[in-house]
Amino acid sequence: MARNKVSDILEKHYRYFIIGGIFIILVVVLVVFLISRIGKKDDEGTEITSTSTVEVPKDKYEVNAYPNVNSLMETYYTAMMNGDTDTIASVSDVLSDAERFRMEEKAKYYQSADDFVVYTKKGYRDNSYFVLVTFDILYTGATTPAPSLDSTYVCTNDSGALYVNKSDLSEEEQAYLLELTVQSDVEELIDQVNVDYNKALEEDPNLAQVLADIDAQVTQAVKERLSEQQRLEAEAAAEQEAAAQAAAQAQNATQVRAVKVVNIRSSPSTEASILGKTTSGEVFTRYEAMENGWSKVDYNGQEAYISSEFLEEVQAPAETASADGKETVTIKSGTSKINIRSSASTSDDSNKIGSAKGGDSFELVERMDGWCKIIYNGQEAYVSSDYVE
Repeated sequence: MARNKVSDILEKHYRYFIIGGIFIILVVVLVVFLISRIGKKDDEGTEITSTSTVEVPKDKYEVNAYPNVNSLMETYYTAMMNGDTDTIASVSDVLSDAERFRMEEKAKYYQSADDFVVYTKKGYRDNSYFVLVTFDILYTGATTPAPSLDSTYVCTNDSGALYVNKSDLSEEEQAYLLELTVQSDVEELIDQVNVDYNKALEEDPNLAQVLADIDAQVTQAVKERLSEQQRLEAEAAAEQEAAAQAAAQAQNATQVRAVKVVNIRSSPSTEASILGKTTSGEVFTRYEAMENGWSKVDYNGQEAYISSEFLEEVQAPAETASADGKETVTIKSGTSKINIRSSASTSDDSNKIGSAKGGDSFELVERMDGWCKIIYNGQEAYVSSDYVE
């Protein structure tokens, strides 16, 4: 079954008519649109019927007859005048960004609105109303208020509260509304607003041009806001994707050690710019071992590349916790003897202060490039990471 939003239908066709100004979406547009499609097919090729299978009452519209409907309309149109789209959204079932932006931009040109009258007819659904609202609205740049007519479809939710229905309507509902809008009392109301609007044009010949200019400015502003929103959403999506990729990289990362001094480059090529050089024994986090012979690594917080032939994988040292909760490291089993030094260097034998064998454990203070700082006989000392599990 084909479905259409009343707001979409009106937005597409409202420029063919001006009753009370370009900004007001008029019920007459719905009438003309639906009439034009009697016996025709919609854009999806679905037949649009002209009559509803639900009996449409012939009663004349009621004027200001329902306090709860009047209250909803007062809330809705007061918010519209103020550009308060949060309130509009709270009393509507949906509010698209495009409609929200248009309402906010239009409100910049509203000066005042008076003489609100609410006309109601029974809607298609239980406890629903087809609502027409007439009022005079003064726009910035105009000297005479523009007589206007707007239409809404008010329904009742499961909690018994009224709301403005901006969602898709079924063909059955469209047909029902068609029969309402071509009834003589509605046509007479539309004609009267037309007459009043033409009188306003006589009093203020610039009114039509003022409205046309404002409409153009609003349309452009909405277009720019939607474009900016799309840009920001695209940026946010890209950042999210980058974060997800980074997380995946980190999860699959391994530790590698440089076996000699080589260049660290900005891309996987010997022609790429040099970011720095490795030191022999320096450990890097590798995100990917690429098929082209390069490794993607972390270098000072950024992605960089080192030729894989100059890297070797290292096992992450095992870390345990001692009884008092402090981290410990254990010398690899099978190690007959390893020197414990007072400094992280093998260049001077004078810094040897002891030795350890496989299975010996020590409190870990800090991990350094190629070394573990430990507590040995109550003082800080160093053992080579190569011999630590």
